[in-house]
Amino acid sequence: MDELVEKYRARFPILETSCYMISNSLGAMPADVEKELLEYTRLWKTEGVEAWHEWFPFVDEVSGLFASLIGAEARDVTLVHNLTVASALIASSLDFTGERNKVVYSDLHFPTISYVWQGWKKYGARPTVVASPDGITVPVELYCNVIDEETKIVALSHVYFRSGALQDVRSIIEYAHSKGALVMLDSYQAAGVLPIDVKALNVDIMASGVLKWLCGGPGAAFMYVRRDFQEQFAPAIRGWLADKEPFEFHMPDVNFELGMHRFLTSSIQVPCLHTARPALRMFNEIGINKIREKSLQLTDRIIERADEFEFTVNSPRAHDQRGGALTIDPVGVGMSQEEHNLSAKQICDELIKRRFVVDYRPPFGIRIAPHFYNTLGEVDDIMEEMQRLLIGS
Repeated sequence: MDELVEKYRARFPILETSCYMISNSLGAMPADVEKELLEYTRLWKTEGVEAWHEWFPFVDEVSGLFASLIGAEARDVTLVHNLTVASALIASSLDFTGERNKVVYSDLHFPTISYVWQGWKKYGARPTVVASPDGITVPVELYCNVIDEETKIVALSHVYFRSGALQDVRSIIEYAHSKGALVMLDSYQAAGVLPIDVKALNVDIMASGVLKWLCGGPGAAFMYVRRDFQEQFAPAIRGWLADKEPFEFHMPDVNFELGMHRFLTSSIQVPCLHTARPALRMFNEIGINKIREKSLQLTDRIIERADEFEFTVNSPRAHDQRGGALTIDPVGVGMSQEEHNLSAKQICDELIKRRFVVDYRPPFGIRIAPHFYNTLGEVDDIMEEMQRLLIGS
């Protein structure tokens, strides 16, 4: 048994009853989350309103745990509700009334990014969408072809959610900066499974939630902003906690706090901080490099078994071009309906019924996302089960 499985697998109760390989959608819950939530209710029950004296500093504690995973300092990261809110906070800080009003993003990005920036057209933003040639990846040069002196910000996806393709973000960040544009990096599909160093990347803004690879559950996300930019941003989406003296209740306008607290809005989502803390502590203990090494071992086995069964791999094969998940179509290229028993969607549904937990993303197939707590034996089990379903045995 490998070291990570031996030391950490038992901390995830769902693994006792499921072959759980959907960490790119919702990471398995650490058992310690229950204790954390009991601590939350205990404090609320016994201290009432006085609990806020512990809850407010809690934001910075858990933000610091996230910061250490992305090569940042704690003071440069803060809590946000999700990627949509983080994007809207940044969008509301920018002026789109001049000639520099272009917003560049890819058609492979998670749809929420498009929704935010399309919505910002009413404030002068000019969304420009980079089309992927194959639905799996986006060559760097296609970004560079549209990023110019009119570009205000590039909303960049670190890993694409359908295909698991890893974008070469460093090259795009460097090119965008050469044109005077900002870059906001969505690392939802990267944080927790890929090493990230925001300072080495020189990225301006980065955001990620903890519900996926970081196993922290829904409701908490974190945003990093490069320190020299923080006080240039005065978001129009603002709440009382963004004020330097929130309990002085200034009116009519906010007197922004220095640093990242200016991005806080209203009452913080305390239960979500409790659900996030156990896994963030665990990931810092393990180290992301070890997790990445294990992830590549597991996904290499998926590719090996997919080739054995002649399944289509709709994700990049090279280590430096893929994240932690692979999208597999077991039906096969050119197969007729008579040559297989079920469609890829039907196979996915049946796998889930049998407690092989994956998901389906049209049109490319079944997403399989093993994590450090999974085993090579589980990979073999799920691939062999797909083959059995395909041929109807």
